[in-house]
Amino acid sequence: MRNEPGDTRQRILEAARDLFAAQTYRAASMRDVAERVGISKPSLYHHFRSKSEILDSLVTPPIDELEAAIRAAESAPAGTDVRRDLLAGCLDVMLAHRRTMALLLRDASVYADESARVISRVTAFTGRAVDLLAGSGAGWRERVRAAQAFAAVADPVSQLPDVPVAELRAELLRGAGAILGLEPSA
Repeated sequence: MRNEPGDTRQRILEAARDLFAAQTYRAASMRDVAERVGISKPSLYHHFRSKSEILDSLVTPPIDELEAAIRAAESAPAGTDVRRDLLAGCLDVMLAHRRTMALLLRDASVYADESARVISRVTAFTGRAVDLLAGSGAGWRERVRAAQAFAAVADPVSQLPDVPVAELRAELLRGAGAILGLEPSA
């Protein structure tokens, strides 16, 4: 059975994610990725022009989904618990992309000059999430709590990879809700 081009591309992304996690984005080379996949370096360049293009291909889906979760919260009908829905929506995306989120949350080397677009998007969605969690007319104290709550659901996703998703999700939402002073959900 021959590998299809899309199959090879997916294998490259998986190998790169594993290498970036083990060595950091900066330390892993295109040669390392090619060797891990079992293809030549020129073959790798047929699929991706650069390591930053690989990174972009890895992080774009979860960033797109996080932005969609924030848009959904921004356009929620009146009477909706926007803060709780926003936290749950963002957390669900992060948990679905747990390994990729670890790159964004734990590897500072992904934030290099060649990945300025990634930095800009992460900064933008984080700012929008904090604004929604703080609420309109919020002062700096409310913004601090909102930033703390968003970090409370985001940071542990990559720090606790062995905790079952359902249990981790419930505890992270409980903790972030406590920071914001939300009543525990029934």
